Amino acid sequence: MPFYSAFFPTSTMRIRMVRRLHPLPNALVSLACALLNWSSASAQQASSPQPLNGSVSDYGTTFVFSPPPICGGCVETELGFQSLSDGRYIPAVVSFAPFSPRTDFSVLANLLDSEAPNHARTTHFGNQLDLVLRQQILQKGGFELTLAPRGAALVRGSDGGRVGATVAPQLSWGRNLAVLNVTLTASIGVTSANPRTDYLTDFDYFRTLDNRGTAFFLGFQHEVSAGQQTASTEEGLVIPFRNGQVELETAQIDLNSGFQEQFQARVIVNWGKAFRRR
Repeated sequence: MPFYSAFFPTSTMRIRMVRRLHPLPNALVSLACALLNWSSASAQQASSPQPLNGSVSDYGTTFVFSPPPICGGCVETELGFQSLSDGRYIPAVVSFAPFSPRTDFSVLANLLDSEAPNHARTTHFGNQLDLVLRQQILQKGGFELTLAPRGAALVRGSDGGRVGATVAPQLSWGRNLAVLNVTLTASIGVTSANPRTDYLTDFDYFRTLDNRGTAFFLGFQHEVSAGQQTASTEEGLVIPFRNGQVELETAQIDLNSGFQEQFQARVIVNWGKAFRRR
């Protein structure tokens, strides 16, 4: 309920009481009531409606993931398509928050991994399973800070894995949103495909275009892995629907060492509360 509207009945009663004690001209009473009603309507119009995709907190197609966890007790799924060089992939994510609205768990994997490095295409399940825990540790005004411990298991044709964490601050003002992810991971079992350390800095800027939640985004990524540095950029669009959104992205990968063009599309749906406390 808007702040002003909660007090309007009391104000109207006071006018009626004054009118009984000291008769006022009907025109003044009508003018006062009209002003009160106009203020109430203005206050209601000033509060923008909840975006259609307001419940979504995703990993999506962007370099960054959304810092806020999903709603308490909820389940969210993501399914997409990714094209990079000769590779075709179907990434999927399941996020769930069984305990608290400040904590959720996510499992990320490629359901399909199809590559043709030597003109001979091979298709199989992805070789990496990622686990991420998002823990919101601070929220004040438009600022949020999330810590996300994470791990990855190499599950097909490789041994070992990775462990690390991401620090993810987010700042929103008006229709603008800025998100930073700083990630450091270390290998369990060092190989040429699993470097000892990997340091990622990801930044994305979002601009909301309407009350539905439609937005465009621009991003930058810097990676230091096995002593080599790479930089990438991206741009994309978020198209909302009720309790979900479609994301479209193009990215320019490894700008300074073997440029590659990437395209992604993904559908994210928040299915609402699946976990209820007894």
